[in-house]
Amino acid sequence: MRLYLFSLAMICLCVGCGASYNVGINGYSATGQSLQIPDAAWITIVADGNGPNPILEKEVATKIEKLLTGNGYRVGQEKADFYLRFDYGIDAGRTVTDAVPIHRPMIYDEYPFSGFYWHGYTTYMPYSEVIHTRWLILKIIEGRAYEASKNAEPLWIGEVTSAGTSSDLRELLNYMLVAAFEHFAEDTRRQISIAIPADDERVRLLAGP
Repeated sequence: MRLYLFSLAMICLCVGCGASYNVGINGYSATGQSLQIPDAAWITIVADGNGPNPILEKEVATKIEKLLTGNGYRVGQEKADFYLRFDYGIDAGRTVTDAVPIHRPMIYDEYPFSGFYWHGYTTYMPYSEVIHTRWLILKIIEGRAYEASKNAEPLWIGEVTSAGTSSDLRELLNYMLVAAFEHFAEDTRRQISIAIPADDERVRLLAGP
């Protein structure tokens, strides 16, 4: 039983019972430079409308509004300086199989004439899990261009991804949104990995009661 409990602890350590979520963000600018958005600019939030759950879509839009206002922008004007479109989703997942090494430590026993060493051994416990990829896309479009055509080219695109065993997209979007706004409107030049603690205060405030 002790070996079984120890094995479970090792599996938890190796396959993701950690205290943070890893999120990757890649920011692209049409000019190759980070987008300069004036303080107090008006930004209107627009959902792409591809999601099957309109209630979750409204919830995400409300959270984006919180983050925008928290960064000094104004939200909700019909004729805005910029439009922020968003979309999100999760895949069906893929099964990953691996093995966790379990090492029994060295033991030393005293004998009447000599000591006895047992150097221990290592075994491997196999496991399998389903890994889901969650994604979020943000697009900033210049106001007049968007009003002229809903298909106007974006000035900035932010691609946010996260992979793990949880399929709770509603919860994980909170972490992805917080990570996205760490590099909002930036041209990151490459994907940046961010570890967001599970108990991050920003996530708690964004998720609400």
